[in-house]
Amino acid sequence: MSDPTAQREVGTPRVKRGMAQMLKGGVIMDVVTPDQAKIAEDAGA
Repeated sequence: MSDPTAQREVGTPRVKRGMAQMLKGGVIMDVVTPDQAKIAEDAGA
């Protein structure tokens, strides 16, 4: 089991840089409604 007293690193600069690197090529999202489709088209999808 993990140690409940251990400090977690959440939102650290390293995590943020990693997330930015992963999203650099774009993001895949599910479009469900016509409103969402319009927003996606307006954003360049």
